[in-house]
Amino acid sequence: MHGGGRGSAAYLLLHEGRPATIVDMGGDTPTALARAGVRTDRIWTLMISHLHPDHVSGLPDFLWGEMVAGRDRPLTLVGPSGSATVPALDTFLERSFGADGAFPFMAGLFDGDPFELKTKTVDVDARTPQAIAELDSLRFHALGVPHGSTPALAFRVEGPDFRVVFAGDQTARLEAFTRFSAATDILVVHAMLTPHAENSTLADVVALPGDLGRQASEAGVRHLVIGHLMGGRDGEDDVWSLASMDELISDIRESYSGMITVASDGRCIALTRDSRAAGSH
Repeated sequence: MHGGGRGSAAYLLLHEGRPATIVDMGGDTPTALARAGVRTDRIWTLMISHLHPDHVSGLPDFLWGEMVAGRDRPLTLVGPSGSATVPALDTFLERSFGADGAFPFMAGLFDGDPFELKTKTVDVDARTPQAIAELDSLRFHALGVPHGSTPALAFRVEGPDFRVVFAGDQTARLEAFTRFSAATDILVVHAMLTPHAENSTLADVVALPGDLGRQASEAGVRHLVIGHLMGGRDGEDDVWSLASMDELISDIRESYSGMITVASDGRCIALTRDSRAAGSH
């Protein structure tokens, strides 16, 4: 469903040339990091927006790689609380890596062997920003966002000269998120649908392009980065974003006049107010 040969939606934040954090860990994310030459042992925090497979299925691969490579630095793992149908982050980890889990040979993660895995579960029902971490001059916050019946988080990272928000999968109709992303230099949004999905049940789970544009405009976002583009099967293409990127952008443009960048695998975007869109594949 990702279409066009695109990988899962995941983002690496570099600060002063060093990897600081990753947002989400799709099945192909560990390979993408390796191809980019990223020193994953330097990554100090991993933020998981929600527990759908395309956002978390690469976690066993990533953590196993860190164990085998002998990582000795602590890693902080942040994720959402649970619901009646979706486990919380800590429960998910126990089911995956506990002694009775799917990968019991990785149970050393709970005992600091070979490195300390710190976990933080964020309450998605607290509609106020939650401080989740600090690193040097960086501050990290999370906010619960609506994504159907699946608990989900958005993340904000603030540095001395930038503010970036990762919206994650959501409907883009939450007023608290508009405040959360106010005056953001770069807002990374997920645009899975075209305007043709307006009367579809999909629009109750993920954002329509018009809602993305309105929210970005109301928040005073300087630069909108559009990712998580989707393609469908024959006869279903009209609702998925890759079917008509022109329509998608046009719908956003009805209310948003700032800079727009369509994300692609491996693209780098500067996060300073003086250099807003430098990047390459």
